[in-house]
Amino acid sequence: AGRISIGKSPMLAINKGLQRYSPLAGDLLANSILPGNAMTGSGWCIFVYNLAPETEENVLWQLFGPFGAVQSVKVIRDLQTSKCKGFGFVTMTNYDEAVVAIQSLNGYTLGNRVLQVSFKTNKTKTA
Repeated sequence: AGRISIGKSPMLAINKGLQRYSPLAGDLLANSILPGNAMTGSGWCIFVYNLAPETEENVLWQLFGPFGAVQSVKVIRDLQTSKCKGFGFVTMTNYDEAVVAIQSLNGYTLGNRVLQVSFKTNKTKTA
């Protein structure tokens, strides 16, 4: 019988969307983090890694804004060059919105870099 052909681009976009919003990913995420470590005052701190040197704060506001209320954004910069050191932090008001943002943006390609996004964890020093 007749076959309907769908181009590769829409299917790849659909597959990526399904992976980003997979309910299983949420269960894995919830079991692999300690959200108490990410709680900062009145918000949830998200660590964003693999940012390009030219990344500005407004990029992170635009990236995370669609997922919910963003309280603050901080791109960590080299003191001498003022270029991004490759990471930053986003604080979101609502835990559930922060989880969806992490699920959606972890593995997201920004420019030519694949972002790593997770709740901030406390650094532990070893002797």
